[in-house]
Amino acid sequence: MPVSDLASEQQVEHTRAESVRRVKYGAWLIKLVAWDGFVPLIVLLLPSVVEELFPNRRGAMELTALTVPIAAFFIRFVVGKRHIYANDCTEVVRCMQLVALCLAILLLVLIDTLIILANLMPKGAMFATPVDWLVWAVLIGVYGICMAFAMFPGRTVQETSVV
Repeated sequence: MPVSDLASEQQVEHTRAESVRRVKYGAWLIKLVAWDGFVPLIVLLLPSVVEELFPNRRGAMELTALTVPIAAFFIRFVVGKRHIYANDCTEVVRCMQLVALCLAILLLVLIDTLIILANLMPKGAMFATPVDWLVWAVLIGVYGICMAFAMFPGRTVQETSVV
Protein backbone atom coordinates (compact mmCIF):
# COMPACT_ATOMS: atom_id res chain seq x y z
CA MET A 1 0.00 0.00 0.00
CA PRO A 2 1.47 3.36 -0.95
CA VAL A 3 2.27 5.81 1.81
CA SER A 4 -0.14 8.42 0.38
CA ASP A 5 -3.09 5.97 0.59
CA LEU A 6 -2.21 5.11 4.17
CA ALA A 7 -2.01 8.80 5.13
CA SER A 8 -5.37 9.60 3.52
CA GLU A 9 -6.98 6.60 5.27
CA GLN A 10 -5.68 7.83 8.64
CA GLN A 11 -6.97 11.32 7.86
CA VAL A 12 -10.43 9.93 7.11
CA GLU A 13 -10.37 8.09 10.45
CA HIS A 14 -9.51 11.30 12.29
CA THR A 15 -12.32 13.35 10.72
CA ARG A 16 -14.97 10.65 11.14
CA ALA A 17 -17.96 11.49 13.33
CA GLU A 18 -18.00 9.78 16.68
CA SER A 19 -21.13 9.19 18.72
CA VAL A 20 -20.98 10.03 22.39
CA ARG A 21 -23.75 9.21 24.85
CA ARG A 22 -24.39 12.07 27.28
CA VAL A 23 -26.99 13.04 29.83
CA LYS A 24 -28.68 16.37 29.20
CA TYR A 25 -28.49 17.62 32.76
CA GLY A 26 -30.14 20.96 31.93
CA ALA A 27 -33.20 19.25 30.44
CA TRP A 28 -33.36 16.92 33.43
CA LEU A 29 -33.26 19.84 35.89
CA ILE A 30 -35.93 21.73 33.94
CA LYS A 31 -38.19 18.65 34.03
CA LEU A 32 -37.76 18.35 37.78
CA VAL A 33 -38.42 22.03 38.45
CA ALA A 34 -41.31 22.34 35.98
CA TRP A 35 -42.89 19.13 37.27
CA ASP A 36 -43.56 20.75 40.62
CA GLY A 37 -44.80 24.05 39.24
CA PHE A 38 -48.33 24.24 37.94
CA VAL A 39 -50.30 21.44 39.64
CA PRO A 40 -48.88 22.02 43.15
CA LEU A 41 -49.61 25.72 42.80
CA ILE A 42 -53.26 24.92 42.09
CA VAL A 43 -53.37 22.51 45.04
CA LEU A 44 -51.90 25.17 47.33
CA LEU A 45 -54.26 27.92 46.16
CA LEU A 46 -57.42 25.85 45.99
CA PRO A 47 -58.18 25.85 49.75
CA SER A 48 -58.21 29.66 49.72
CA VAL A 49 -60.60 29.66 46.77
CA VAL A 50 -62.87 27.09 48.46
CA GLU A 51 -62.84 29.12 51.67
CA GLU A 52 -63.84 32.27 49.74
CA LEU A 53 -66.61 30.50 47.82
CA PHE A 54 -67.93 28.49 50.79
CA PRO A 55 -67.07 30.34 54.00
CA ASN A 56 -67.42 28.31 57.20
CA ARG A 57 -68.32 25.16 55.28
CA ARG A 58 -66.09 22.45 56.67
CA GLY A 59 -67.59 19.84 54.32
CA ALA A 60 -66.47 21.79 51.23
CA MET A 61 -62.85 21.75 52.40
CA GLU A 62 -63.06 18.04 53.25
CA LEU A 63 -64.51 17.28 49.83
CA THR A 64 -61.72 19.30 48.24
CA ALA A 65 -59.13 17.38 50.28
CA LEU A 66 -60.63 14.14 49.01
CA THR A 67 -61.11 14.91 45.31
CA VAL A 68 -58.30 17.31 44.32
CA PRO A 69 -55.32 15.09 45.25
CA ILE A 70 -56.90 12.16 43.40
CA ALA A 71 -57.48 14.26 40.28
CA ALA A 72 -53.94 15.63 40.56
CA PHE A 73 -52.64 12.04 40.83
CA PHE A 74 -54.12 11.12 37.46
CA ILE A 75 -52.87 14.31 35.79
CA ARG A 76 -49.38 13.73 37.17
CA PHE A 77 -49.45 10.06 36.15
CA VAL A 78 -50.39 10.78 32.53
CA VAL A 79 -47.83 13.58 32.14
CA GLY A 80 -45.11 11.64 33.96
CA LYS A 81 -45.72 8.53 31.87
CA ARG A 82 -45.30 10.63 28.74
CA HIS A 83 -41.98 11.95 30.02
CA ILE A 84 -40.78 8.45 30.87
CA TYR A 85 -41.67 6.94 27.50
CA ALA A 86 -40.01 9.85 25.68
CA ASN A 87 -36.63 9.38 27.35
CA ASP A 88 -33.60 7.43 26.10
CA CYS A 89 -33.54 4.63 28.68
CA THR A 90 -33.96 0.89 28.27
CA GLU A 91 -37.35 -0.77 28.82
CA VAL A 92 -36.24 -2.17 32.19
CA VAL A 93 -35.20 1.28 33.41
CA ARG A 94 -38.44 2.77 32.12
CA CYS A 95 -40.44 0.20 34.10
CA MET A 96 -38.44 1.07 37.22
CA GLN A 97 -39.00 4.77 36.52
CA LEU A 98 -42.74 4.16 36.25
CA VAL A 99 -42.72 2.45 39.66
CA ALA A 100 -40.74 5.38 41.11
CA LEU A 101 -43.21 7.83 39.53
CA CYS A 102 -46.18 6.01 41.08
CA LEU A 103 -44.52 5.98 44.51
CA ALA A 104 -43.67 9.68 44.23
CA ILE A 105 -47.14 10.78 43.19
CA LEU A 106 -48.74 8.59 45.86
CA LEU A 107 -46.64 10.49 48.38
CA LEU A 108 -47.86 13.70 46.75
CA VAL A 109 -51.46 12.60 47.28
CA LEU A 110 -50.68 12.36 50.99
CA ILE A 111 -48.81 15.67 51.02
CA ASP A 112 -51.53 17.48 49.03
CA THR A 113 -54.26 16.12 51.31
CA LEU A 114 -52.40 17.24 54.43
CA ILE A 115 -51.77 20.68 52.96
CA ILE A 116 -55.46 21.13 52.12
CA LEU A 117 -56.59 19.83 55.52
CA ALA A 118 -54.10 22.16 57.24
CA ASN A 119 -56.63 24.92 56.58
CA LEU A 120 -58.97 23.20 59.03
CA MET A 121 -56.30 22.81 61.73
CA PRO A 122 -55.18 25.44 64.21
CA LYS A 123 -52.28 27.59 62.99
CA GLY A 124 -48.94 25.87 63.50
CA ALA A 125 -50.44 22.46 64.26
CA MET A 126 -48.80 20.86 61.22
CA PHE A 127 -45.27 21.70 62.44
CA ALA A 128 -45.74 21.74 66.22
CA THR A 129 -42.92 19.35 67.15
CA PRO A 130 -39.50 18.39 65.78
CA VAL A 131 -40.95 15.00 64.87
CA ASP A 132 -43.44 16.74 62.58
CA TRP A 133 -40.53 18.44 60.80
CA LEU A 134 -38.73 15.10 60.49
CA VAL A 135 -41.79 13.39 59.00
CA TRP A 136 -42.19 16.17 56.43
CA ALA A 137 -38.46 16.05 55.60
CA VAL A 138 -38.62 12.28 55.04
CA LEU A 139 -41.76 12.55 52.89
CA ILE A 140 -40.30 15.32 50.74
CA GLY A 141 -36.89 13.62 50.56
CA VAL A 142 -38.30 10.27 49.41
CA TYR A 143 -40.50 12.12 46.93
CA GLY A 144 -37.52 14.07 45.55
CA ILE A 145 -35.34 10.98 45.13
CA CYS A 146 -38.12 9.01 43.42
CA MET A 147 -38.97 11.90 41.11
CA ALA A 148 -35.33 12.56 40.21
CA PHE A 149 -34.99 8.92 39.14
CA ALA A 150 -38.38 8.88 37.37
CA MET A 151 -37.55 11.97 35.31
CA PHE A 152 -34.01 10.84 34.38
CA PRO A 153 -33.84 11.43 30.61
CA GLY A 154 -31.22 8.78 29.82
CA ARG A 155 -28.16 9.21 27.72
CA THR A 156 -28.68 10.74 24.30
CA VAL A 157 -26.40 10.22 21.34
CA GLN A 158 -24.52 13.31 20.24
CA GLU A 159 -22.49 13.27 17.07
CA THR A 160 -19.10 14.88 17.46
CA SER A 161 -16.50 15.13 14.76
CA VAL A 162 -13.05 14.09 15.79
CA VAL A 163 -10.21 15.90 14.05
